[in-house]
Amino acid sequence: MSRRVPSGQADFIANCHYAKPKWIFKYLKRRLFTLLVLRMLGFVPELNRIADEHRSILWINWAAPSLGDSLMDLSARVLLDGREVVLLTHPKNKTLFENDVCFSSVFSDHRSLIAKYGKSYFDLVICDSYSPRVLSKKIAVAPFVPFVGLYGYLNGFEVHRTYFAFARMTELLALNKFDRPVRPTLSLHERSKKQTPEVDVCISVGGEWSFRTYDQWCEVVSWLTEKGYSVSLVGSENGVCDALKILDYQSSVRSTVGCLSLKEVCVEVAKARIFIGADGGLWHIACAIPIPTVVLFADCQIFDEDGNRVTRETKDMICEILYDNVKVSNIPSSQVIEAFERLWNRVGLNS
Repeated sequence: MSRRVPSGQADFIANCHYAKPKWIFKYLKRRLFTLLVLRMLGFVPELNRIADEHRSILWINWAAPSLGDSLMDLSARVLLDGREVVLLTHPKNKTLFENDVCFSSVFSDHRSLIAKYGKSYFDLVICDSYSPRVLSKKIAVAPFVPFVGLYGYLNGFEVHRTYFAFARMTELLALNKFDRPVRPTLSLHERSKKQTPEVDVCISVGGEWSFRTYDQWCEVVSWLTEKGYSVSLVGSENGVCDALKILDYQSSVRSTVGCLSLKEVCVEVAKARIFIGADGGLWHIACAIPIPTVVLFADCQIFDEDGNRVTRETKDMICEILYDNVKVSNIPSSQVIEAFERLWNRVGLNS
């Protein structure tokens, strides 16, 4: 892996995590699956270049089905301009990319893909990793088509997925430089694109993981509404209780928590001037739209070459970053408010 990509690799090696049975097993499982199924059965080996003649490409994005991971892993698709790129991704993520300017078609069912394209249409397949579930899809839809890997056999430590995706794609394409911003992107339907913001602040409540679930939104929302800012709440079913608590304090707040489809959530986020939330899928969506964000991180084991902690934003995002070593709820609400004020002034919304 390129040293310019922030990761937890140094700690992983220094503490001999690679010697733990679970990582040895995962690595050997991937190696053996590739050897036995792809090579000994006559399937083509992997390549390490995307050549000019690779005009029709299938990208299989299945290893990490979370919204944020999918957006980060696919962020470098913008470097494949001029090629026909078809996406096969997890059903939960299909909506995110259905109107994408980089993908000509998007599928979540490999049988539908085969029905449209057959098994020999593509010049190349991009596999996001060499895990059996990804390679099994590759074998099913394009068994004799050459393929490249985004992550290959990499496993066991955190990596800055957006920087890694761009670094790997520049390597695959043999690019010396490019003029694209390094961040995830999201193509909204024309009717859904933000024209004039309808709300000042959109806040994501709830969370899949307790250490990434903030418990002081009532204080933040109370301050915002008292200062005259309009607020909307977004989130999935796991944020409904938090949203109800906030509404008990501030009935003027708009809440769509647990009520919208993923496509509708993207539209709701796009209506805001600023997004506030913990590290998670909705924050990644806000950055991909893009709108300025205040984001809360915790326990993020990614470091640069000098050993300094790095979180999941990039230099091409407009973000205010807050961090705690253990859980986001350890971050005082006063710091969230101060970060919001900095960001509001930074993007010139007072003018």
